[in-house]
Amino acid sequence: MTNSTFDERMKRHRQMLKTAGFSRVSLYVSGEARAALAAQRERGESMSKAFNRLVSRACGVARDETPDEARDFERRVRHARNEILHSLRPGNKNGPYTVAIKVYRLNGTGIRVTRDSLEPFDKES
Repeated sequence: MTNSTFDERMKRHRQMLKTAGFSRVSLYVSGEARAALAAQRERGESMSKAFNRLVSRACGVARDETPDEARDFERRVRHARNEILHSLRPGNKNGPYTVAIKVYRLNGTGIRVTRDSLEPFDKES
């Protein structure tokens, strides 16, 4: 990957974050704080994403999901619906038949996907 390609991707990524309501903040942290933050990172999560998640939750203003998580959730819902439609094809005489799939968000809510509908559900259901 050339630097120009990387620069273009970073420019698009920064614009997407700005559109989603994020703003850039620079700060210095101690070595102990950096180590504590690194220990709280989830798999595949950048330091800035981990910091944003932890501070947002601590302040009580956590977003339900980031733009990447929203895109991933939409992709999983589409995949679930395609899986249901594929299992119900006339050529699938021996099954198995998938009638419904629950797709969860990170906060425990989600959508129950069927052939004809998308039904949201809460953590309790």
